[in-house]
Amino acid sequence: MARSIEAAYTPTGLGQYDGNPLIEALPPIHDDETVGELLCNFPDFPSSAEMALKPKLRAHCVSRMSDIVVPMDLHLQFEASFSQLIRGGYTARDPFHRDAVAMLHAADDAQLRHSGFKSSASTLAIFGLSGMGKTTMLNSLVKTYPQVIVHKRYAGKNFRRTQIVWLKIDCPHDGSPRGLCASFFAALDGALGTDYTDKYMKPRASVSMLMQHVSQLCRSFNVGVLIIDELQNLNLLADADSKQRILNFFLTLSNDAGIPLVYSGTNSTFKLFAGVVRNARRALGMSDYYFDRFHIDDDEWSALVQTFLVYNWTEDAIERTPELNEKLYYLTQGNTDFLAKLMMLTQWYALANDQKVTPSLYQKVYDQQMIILHRPIEALRSNDPLQIADFEDMMPAREQVAYMITIARARQARRGGGSAPFQLQGLPNQLPTPSPDAVTAPASRRLAGVADPLVVSDAQRVAESDDWEAAAKEKGFTSFGDDIELW
Repeated sequence: MARSIEAAYTPTGLGQYDGNPLIEALPPIHDDETVGELLCNFPDFPSSAEMALKPKLRAHCVSRMSDIVVPMDLHLQFEASFSQLIRGGYTARDPFHRDAVAMLHAADDAQLRHSGFKSSASTLAIFGLSGMGKTTMLNSLVKTYPQVIVHKRYAGKNFRRTQIVWLKIDCPHDGSPRGLCASFFAALDGALGTDYTDKYMKPRASVSMLMQHVSQLCRSFNVGVLIIDELQNLNLLADADSKQRILNFFLTLSNDAGIPLVYSGTNSTFKLFAGVVRNARRALGMSDYYFDRFHIDDDEWSALVQTFLVYNWTEDAIERTPELNEKLYYLTQGNTDFLAKLMMLTQWYALANDQKVTPSLYQKVYDQQMIILHRPIEALRSNDPLQIADFEDMMPAREQVAYMITIARARQARRGGGSAPFQLQGLPNQLPTPSPDAVTAPASRRLAGVADPLVVSDAQRVAESDDWEAAAKEKGFTSFGDDIELW
């Protein structure tokens, strides 16, 4: 899909969408089969010409494996929600509606709130383990939409407007509000070729003024969705007021300016929404999606492994055996990023040393070249909550919620003068731990518990409950006593 296109209007056949040029200019609403074709990315497979090259040259082809994207059910369901999110957000921002025009020209937050505009924007949230492909999915998804649409005429009338369909920003590594604004201006400049970063990021510019510029630009350029990736970086902010200020700003963008939002981060992002129920409600919005690691017998894990094995530039075929499957899962624990790294490193080693890829070679490469990942992988392998807690971005969603509540209980006990020792209780151990020699297969399931828009998830019920303790206890997140105070 081109980054910038001139608007061409196609009615959708849906009454709430037709007649709105911002919606009619979007690509058609695709079926699942088409979405799968658009999202997948299979780099060039090994060719006979490449296989005739010397091993050192063939080694340069191995890096293509890092570009593999295998669509999963989770991707298809998220795309459907994403499609509704953008179009639903535009329904209230019909450029020919009086209230939408008043919102567009509001000079400040006060005028924005009194413009008569009623937002139709919602939010999506993606949480999951580090390395499970959240960012890869988002990058593949936004490429199915043009980023910028230039309008000139609509229905025989002049209609000059620049529409930014999507804008993706990364939360800065320090989580600072100023850094977040700078990331927004840089993304906007990248989409439009403008110089808003130089214009607004002055040394004396206050954060309040920068945020006001962000809001105005989102409205002026009809931003269809703002994607905030790496949201867990806000946890690095020591100043709780600054953290809450950013979350409130996101809410204002959605509620008052009508900008749909997509939050993306590791499961440690949950802590950002724990203290204020309205933040949790808005974070969940339309749906919440969770990227947890695969089980060894998941069909999608099997498909992923098989795809990687096809990209083989060594002279000997890699035979897929039960021993190989067990070894790959044991060394990666169902994490897609770990799998890709192990596969590439092993092929490079095999090509450099004229060896055949075998389960024992995967083990050797893991032992020698993936040392920095041993601790988090061993923590996942142990299923010990205390070990997993050392790596917040690796803790599964259910355990993350339980861990938060348990810490809150300990804090409350200390404030109340309780002498009971702090112990992690009730954290479920759900994933099986295969050994190098034998693997006990768990019950089959999909990649993750994907949220159906018609089904309210347990996490959503907890988030929307006025009594976190009772709701969490009812859903079995943990076992704990009374008087829990969430921060």
